[in-house]
Amino acid sequence: MHAIRLAHCSDIHLDGHSYAKGGADAARDGFVAVLSAIRAHQPDLLLYAGDLFDHNRARAETIAFAKAQLAAQPFPIVMIPGNHDCLDPDGIFRRHNFNEIDNVTILAAPEGEIVDLPMLDVTVWGRGMLEHNASFRPLGGLPTRPAGRRWFFGMGHGMYVPEGETTDRSSPIHYHEIAASDCDYIALGHHHAALEITTPRAFAAFSGSPTDRLGRGASYIIADLVKGTP
Repeated sequence: MHAIRLAHCSDIHLDGHSYAKGGADAARDGFVAVLSAIRAHQPDLLLYAGDLFDHNRARAETIAFAKAQLAAQPFPIVMIPGNHDCLDPDGIFRRHNFNEIDNVTILAAPEGEIVDLPMLDVTVWGRGMLEHNASFRPLGGLPTRPAGRRWFFGMGHGMYVPEGETTDRSSPIHYHEIAASDCDYIALGHHHAALEITTPRAFAAFSGSPTDRLGRGASYIIADLVKGTP
């Protein structure tokens, strides 16, 4: 049997005041706390599914703080932008190179891109959000499973649309897109309440937010995935 332990988190909203009681400092404290809690589980990998920052005007010291916190973690981290920190022309992830952090990869190509983590036998796919609108499909262009990798994970940030429903909301993630994927797990962000989406073929989840008590409360996900010997 082959197993991997994933941590999945999203929607910290650093430098934001609207979600965490206590404002920007509470969001920082929440970030430190959730990273500490995640470390205690000793995950192989952290998938961070968007909205690390509440807006693209985050203070320079907040950005430096975030980079230092990420760099201090003992596991690889794969990230995507969210709608709050999307790829505006002067956005945070255009002005600051998070890929210079040894253990961090940000998947920001608008058409989607992958990162291979051979030490974990993992491939992760995600795409950068240029603009949060109805035409953006967070899982648009999700490829089929790459050859030669045991684990294939997807990432997306947007609004879930259940089976049989339609929407005019921005950045929709449709049930049928999840159901058709080849991913072992799809890490989603944007909903601040945790939500699991099970299909006959694939599994996805919104981790909720560790700085917002919406739904079942502040949350992140630890997922132990096991795959039988081929």
